[in-house]
Amino acid sequence: MFERARRSLSPLLRTRLVAGMTSPRDIDDYLELIDPAWSVRGVRARVVALRDEGGDAVSLYLRPNELWRGFRAGQYVRLSVSNAGARVTRCFSLSSAPEDRGPLRVTIRIAGKGAISHWVRNEADVGSVVSLSQAMGSFVLPDPVPPELLFITGGSGITPVVSMIRHLVATDYTGRIAWLHYARGEVILGSEQASLAARCKRLRFQTHLTDAPCSTRPRFSRERLESLVPRWAESYAWLCGPPSLTEAVEALWTATGLRDRLRTEHFTLPPAGPYPMSDSDAPARHSLFFARSGRTIEGRPGESLLELAERAGLDPPYGCRRGTCLTCTCRKLSGIVRNERTGAVSCEPNDLIQLCVGAPRSNVSLDL
Repeated sequence: MFERARRSLSPLLRTRLVAGMTSPRDIDDYLELIDPAWSVRGVRARVVALRDEGGDAVSLYLRPNELWRGFRAGQYVRLSVSNAGARVTRCFSLSSAPEDRGPLRVTIRIAGKGAISHWVRNEADVGSVVSLSQAMGSFVLPDPVPPELLFITGGSGITPVVSMIRHLVATDYTGRIAWLHYARGEVILGSEQASLAARCKRLRFQTHLTDAPCSTRPRFSRERLESLVPRWAESYAWLCGPPSLTEAVEALWTATGLRDRLRTEHFTLPPAGPYPMSDSDAPARHSLFFARSGRTIEGRPGESLLELAERAGLDPPYGCRRGTCLTCTCRKLSGIVRNERTGAVSCEPNDLIQLCVGAPRSNVSLDL
C-alpha cells in the first residue's frame, strides 16, 4: 500500500514547484526522513538479508524501490553507502538472475581496508539502505544464445557468471556449458557452483586453487583449457578475472584469430592515463555555481570540480576519483571545463563532464 502511494506521488514530487519549495536541499533529503528507501530521483534498496559466501565474501540481498528497472544476467550496478560520514561508491556485478523473482543479490569480497569492505563488515545489517544505479554493462548473453558456451573466471570474477548460469538454468537452456575457474583458496559462491552443476547436467566445470607454492601453482594454459573443452575454439567465451588471467586468455584468443568470440569484463581499474592534474592554464580565480543547491564557491588553481563541490558542502557521488568509473558524471550548464585525464575541453552548455578529473577554465555552473 505504501509503495503504491509513493508511485502516485512521485510525478508531483519531481516538479519544479516542489524543487523550488525544498531548495537549497533536494526533495530526496526530506523523503528519507520518512523512509530511507524513498526517493524520486535515484534507486535506493533495503538490505533484507546477509549471507557468508566463502572466500571472505558476503552477499547482500537487496529489495530496491519502485524506480528499479530490472537487469540482464551479467550486468553490474554502482552501489553507494555512507562510510564514516563520506559517501563511497563502487561497482559490483549482480550475482542473482532476473528469473529469481526475489531480492537482488550483490556478492562483495571483503578486501583489506576498503571503504565498502569496512561498511559490510561493521555496519551493514538487515534494514540498512544503500543507493544503486540502474543496471549497466554489456557483459551479457546474446539473443539467441549460442549452442556452445565457455566461461573463464578468477576470484570475484565468478559473480556475473553465476548470474548468467542461473539465468540459463532457469530458462531451460539446452546447449553445452564449460566453466574454468581460478581461486586463491576457498571459492566465492563455491557451494552454488557445485549446485548449479548438479542441476544442469550439460555444465562441466573445473576449479583450480592458486594458493600453492610457485612451482606447483596452476596457471591458465591452452593445455589446461583443452583438458576441459577439447573443442574450445568452437565456443563463444566470456572472461572475467584479475589482469594476470585476462591477459593470458586474451593472448591465446588473439593468437588463434578468435578475439571476436571472446567477451571480457574487467573488474580492476585501468591505469589513470597520461594527463596529470595541471594548473598551468587555469585562471587565477574562478567562480563555481551549483544551480540546484544555490551555492557559489571561489575556486583555486589545481582543484578539481569534485574537490570544489565537497568544499562547498555538497556530497556528489563518486567512485574511483581517477576518471575511470564515471560515477561522478554531472551536467555542466555553462562554462569551460577541461578533463585533465584526457585533455578534452568542454565549452558547450549541457555537456556531461566528470567532476573528479574536471578542472574549471572559466566560471562554471553545474547541475548540482
